[in-house]
Amino acid sequence: MKSLLVLIAAAAALPAGFEVSFQPGSEDGAGRFMGGTEMRVLAGHAGKLYAGNGYWEDRPGSEGRQGSQILVLDTPDARWRVDHDFAERLPDGRHRDLAVSALSEARFATDANGKALPAPVSLLIAANWDLGGTAQVFNRDDATGAWTASTLAQDRPIPGFLPQVRSFGRHRDRATGVDLVFAGQDPRGVFGGAYDPALPGRIRWRSTPELDLSTVSAAGISGSNGYLRVSSFAECNGRLYVAVGQQIYGRIDGNEPHWRLLYTNRYPGRISETGLRGLTAIPAPTGSGEVLLAAVEGTAPRMVRIDPRDGSEATELDVADFLRQHWGMPVSYVIAAYNDMAKVPDPAGGGALLIGIEAFIPPAAPVATGHRMISVGYGRLEAGGWYLVRRVNGHYDLRQVPAPPDSGLVSVRTILASPFAQQPGWVYFAGYDANKVAAHNTAWIIRGPEASAVSGP
Repeated sequence: MKSLLVLIAAAAALPAGFEVSFQPGSEDGAGRFMGGTEMRVLAGHAGKLYAGNGYWEDRPGSEGRQGSQILVLDTPDARWRVDHDFAERLPDGRHRDLAVSALSEARFATDANGKALPAPVSLLIAANWDLGGTAQVFNRDDATGAWTASTLAQDRPIPGFLPQVRSFGRHRDRATGVDLVFAGQDPRGVFGGAYDPALPGRIRWRSTPELDLSTVSAAGISGSNGYLRVSSFAECNGRLYVAVGQQIYGRIDGNEPHWRLLYTNRYPGRISETGLRGLTAIPAPTGSGEVLLAAVEGTAPRMVRIDPRDGSEATELDVADFLRQHWGMPVSYVIAAYNDMAKVPDPAGGGALLIGIEAFIPPAAPVATGHRMISVGYGRLEAGGWYLVRRVNGHYDLRQVPAPPDSGLVSVRTILASPFAQQPGWVYFAGYDANKVAAHNTAWIIRGPEASAVSGP
């Protein structure tokens, strides 16, 4: 009861109608522990809100060590509950699944042969940081609540690198008419799958990747360990694109699909662990159609717009300079759009993108008034939960998630417009990043009105 009272008190203290939706360290109605050092992903499915947590760097309390969990909020006024515990253990006793790395809804109107289904099918799919190196995609059966695993690949974990599925995408092949789902796996590449009701997981995955990362040029590599991350997918003008390290590839549809290099970031900066993040389609600034928007992670952080016709780029925002101007202190490394960019209505008209960020501050830089720093494994972090708002005209604003006093949100990892029909006009924020520092019960979810999130109180 103590955790619930703390949550209620914190919610009452937040301005502009914002509320603490989830606070770790509590139990659900069935007595199952709900925690996490990070709340990594949010997804709407079947009129409910799902969240995937992680226990990276966790220093457990009396509840003991935990595996990753998928939590669910059935209605806006309900309590969060555990939908699934990934409780499997390795032979050495460790939980096999450390964190939920991807969570999304896959939608199918055709089967694997392109035949129309009697009714469209939506599946909630997830993937984990698997300490054994197995890349699996888990599918939820909404009738029973059971989760079924399909194995894509097996790779050997090494220090500093854990094989994993980091992203999902979906697309209807323009040549075959087949509805497809895609999993971006490191270190193999992009796996495609189609709906097959005869299989336990109901998705028929290809045994080999459509885009093989071993064929990607060294120009696209990010990260100190030299491995690529398949960070995000986006459909743009009816075609599917994927961000891999510092590059973007476009899919050529057909019975023998392949991927073609569209863009390479020529200004990656000195360090960039992932490269491009949050690939998103936006209306073209001139003319008709869409263009691609991506966030460059690292020491040269930018919001960059790419024309899918020829791969040309335009820098919309120098993120480091933008933060320096607003905060009055320099930043040394920025992660923007951890997973995606959330599309929400803009009260001023059109749509807006909400883009979560995490920012490091140089060790010798004076701390500006009103900012709180925390020390992490990589240096100093601005501890507030900040995010960018991009207007349809390409203008950017900086906002902060309202939080209880003295809380350290650290990073906004994921943002999602409310999936509840009875809660229109609301948005959910979630996050924290352990950054190689011991943590416990630091995951969070806060919600508030979209209008306040976009335009401020």
